[in-house]
Amino acid sequence: MKKSVLIIEDNMTQLEMLKRLVLEVNAGVEVHTACNINAAYEILMEQTIDVFLVDIILDTTKPGDASGVRLVEKFRTIPKYMFTPVLFVTSVEDSTKYAYTDLNCLGYVEKPFSPEEVKKLVERALNFSTNRNQDATFCFSKDRILFPVKVRDIQYIDNTRHVVTVHTVNGGILTVPYKTCKELLHEVDTDCLMQCSRSTIVNKDYIENIDPLNRYITLKGVDEKIDIGITFKKKILAEFGYDY
Repeated sequence: MKKSVLIIEDNMTQLEMLKRLVLEVNAGVEVHTACNINAAYEILMEQTIDVFLVDIILDTTKPGDASGVRLVEKFRTIPKYMFTPVLFVTSVEDSTKYAYTDLNCLGYVEKPFSPEEVKKLVERALNFSTNRNQDATFCFSKDRILFPVKVRDIQYIDNTRHVVTVHTVNGGILTVPYKTCKELLHEVDTDCLMQCSRSTIVNKDYIENIDPLNRYITLKGVDEKIDIGITFKKKILAEFGYDY
């Protein structure tokens, strides 16, 4: 599954250089970039990030700024990011001890940084595995408010009439603004969710039965049958070992 890296750096020249070095290590990596805390936080909530490269000083106008450290402190409280590899980019020696101990930093890059050292650390960080399955979190946005929902709590997602409706295991329903199924699946990188029609995504862990002849899926705890689209039938049946 494609890895995702978030680079947070206020200097655009250095940001582009770091991005280039990451892609030299692995051209298949999806690289996100942000130059401030707000942009970074929005990305990490909407995506699943496997590796963070964080500049400690993100606001050079503030004496003693360490907003990069504050950002890592904040996202370390999010379960899916408790152990995600973090590489700090810094010229501040005093910050390294705190980064290694309290924030579980994997390593740090000193400015001016050595390209080979950056690539070595990035390669090491990309070898860590990220839990992208049932512990993954979908962050749905509505009226500028984020609603985090664990993948394990989602039974299926209905995407019709320009509204996304999320059905959860406790019978709850969350409606959020429209996105295509492709966009939704891209936002949370997990093997548990599967598109079964143009407008429906199901959680494979809740599939109780598949009826190939009549083209529908039965989910545990869900009364209605979920249609299988004609163009999705072959892929679904092959995945679950049915002849077609």
